[in-house]
Amino acid sequence: MTRPTSLTELARRILESAERIEGKVDGEVDGKHARQDLVEAVREMQLSTTGPSELLEQHQMHYQSLSCLGWLIHFNIFTHVPVDLTPIAYTDLAAAAQVPLARLQSVARMAMTSSLFAEPAPTHIAHSALSASFAADPHLRHWARFMTSYSAPTAAAFAEATARWGETTAKNETAYNVAFGTSLPFFAHVKESPGMAELFAAYMRSQGQSEGGRLTHLVDGFDWGGLDEGAQVVDVGGSTGQASIALAAAYPGLHFTVQDLPETIASAPAALSALPAPVAARLRFAAHDFFAPQPAPQSGRAPDIYLLRKILHDWPVARARDILDRLAVALRDGGNPRARLVVMDTILPPPGAVGRLQEAGLRVRDLTMAQSFNSKERELAEWEELFASAEPKLRLRAWKQPYGSTMAVMEVGLDGCD
Repeated sequence: MTRPTSLTELARRILESAERIEGKVDGEVDGKHARQDLVEAVREMQLSTTGPSELLEQHQMHYQSLSCLGWLIHFNIFTHVPVDLTPIAYTDLAAAAQVPLARLQSVARMAMTSSLFAEPAPTHIAHSALSASFAADPHLRHWARFMTSYSAPTAAAFAEATARWGETTAKNETAYNVAFGTSLPFFAHVKESPGMAELFAAYMRSQGQSEGGRLTHLVDGFDWGGLDEGAQVVDVGGSTGQASIALAAAYPGLHFTVQDLPETIASAPAALSALPAPVAARLRFAAHDFFAPQPAPQSGRAPDIYLLRKILHDWPVARARDILDRLAVALRDGGNPRARLVVMDTILPPPGAVGRLQEAGLRVRDLTMAQSFNSKERELAEWEELFASAEPKLRLRAWKQPYGSTMAVMEVGLDGCD
């Protein structure tokens, strides 16, 4: 990608994108494309006019804004402010949230520089349209709580972890271990920490609400409708079944088995009880560790698809290969010669191949994997190499990057079986 260096060219892009969004040009207006073009151009303009001291000042603003977001979430400020945009006195809000008045005003006024909240009078605060979204949507609050309570402290400990352990793939030698003073790997620590398993599950569900992580990208990113009536899909490491639920709702001819560890599967009845009966009837949950061999089919029909959504990126190469080995054996010995894997994970682009803002989002995912799991996001050649290293050997048959998705959908089968 050739990045523009002319401020005039960037200004022209900003104007053209704004006009497309406002419908001032002829033809169909693709709102998502126009909005992304606008955001990318604005970001490029900002970077082109930023000097080194300004960059540091911006980083100071960012980490203080993040600190304020964590404070607002911790004290439930979003839900204490009337969601109908009616102002509330700072004194009343401080009393309701049981926080010091001066601290509340300092935090809120910093948050306002990020368009969170408004101050219609010096003595009152009200929701902005943006902060009202956090009040109305618990998924956003779960996302913010996990990010400020766990992700940010983990990132801050990254340098210390590297200094302590250097080049390592051990799951308990990570920035997360430094940040939270534990010798347990991430998921073991989640299991042992009261309330954290529920928060992590809520955070994972919230990711399905983000533009880049929407489940519609999975629903539309593979030819699910081309599977036979009654086809069996095994959702490997499927948590509480959010991906399978979305697919089951969209494709009434498919049946799903959601596999995860026993403590996760224990919440399955609650997930099923909230679903329409025709969807719930085609879902079952089964306790299974994906490092163990796949169990024999219980339905009488061998699985057609093994789905792995956001699974392999959690693991360094050797452990990811162990997961794939078990699934490759299941493909070979399962009795269905057309069975295959559908892997939904990030494919990192070469540096500079996409817009800076899009690339930054992908690099965030890559660093998150390193900091919590000593893993990484992978480039296309690394995915091909990983699949080929499985025993029996697998091959990437095809892949698709749905528009707006942070992840690609990869179709993988046994090498030599078409």
